Amino acid sequence: MRIVLTGASGSLGAYLVESLLRRGHEVIAWSGSGVGERFGVPLVPLNLEDEEAIADRLDLDDPAAVLHAAAMSAAESVRRDPERGNRINVLATQRIADWCARRNRRMVYTSTDLVFDGSRSWYREDDPAEPILAYGRTKRDAEPAVVAVPGGLVARLSLLFGPSHSGRDAFFDRAIAALSLGEPQSFFDDEFRTPLDLSTAANVLVRLTEMQVAGIVHVAGSERMSRHELMSRAASALGLDGALVRANQRHQVASSEPRPADASLDTTRLLDWLPDLERPTVERALTDSTFGNV
Repeated sequence: MRIVLTGASGSLGAYLVESLLRRGHEVIAWSGSGVGERFGVPLVPLNLEDEEAIADRLDLDDPAAVLHAAAMSAAESVRRDPERGNRINVLATQRIADWCARRNRRMVYTSTDLVFDGSRSWYREDDPAEPILAYGRTKRDAEPAVVAVPGGLVARLSLLFGPSHSGRDAFFDRAIAALSLGEPQSFFDDEFRTPLDLSTAANVLVRLTEMQVAGIVHVAGSERMSRHELMSRAASALGLDGALVRANQRHQVASSEPRPADASLDTTRLLDWLPDLERPTVERALTDSTFGNV
């Protein structure tokens, strides 16, 4: 199947390119300003703020499906520039969805657990999406356009972890690198997610793209944990000094926006659709990964 993948130069995007190729798909890899290639697939720079460029490129590529993983994903960046965040996260998604609806093509869109306000645990797909972060609002506001596409699927992702394959270090890589140098790092122990490793997340998204399922689904790990627990277990799995992983609380860190206290996701629907799905523990996922010289 010919698939346009947006956000191909990002952390998740690189894993998606690899997974799509492994499953025999033809990949057209869109990036923002990224150039070069991913696993031999050339990156196609495309400005998602350019309405005509999106439509023209989709007409040229003529995909059977669009896996839309691109986003302005840094919460602080969206808060500082909400208009740009709206153009990239909402309007571009709506334009891609409109093209897919008119051409009767499949669309899978990656949303986020941060569409929820964090006032409870284990959110289900039909729970009210009431984000308290500007970033979460943009992702929530884009979801209806995708659901309106015949066969459109919104995949809400939880916190993703693992080594970057994009050529650029992400938060997780930087934290592990600092710990490997003996530098203490602090992580919230009062904010809860359901983390999932990047490799499994990519494989799930590709399988969902291949299936005829629609609506909204939560893609997340099976364990609810704080970022402090995640990083403590990661350090242990990688043979790093766990004493360097310090705990702090959200109120101790100045923030321009409130953060959800608990955005853990219920994945019952995902397991109904993929009953054979195996989600590795933090330890197993990282044991099977590579962190340079760590």
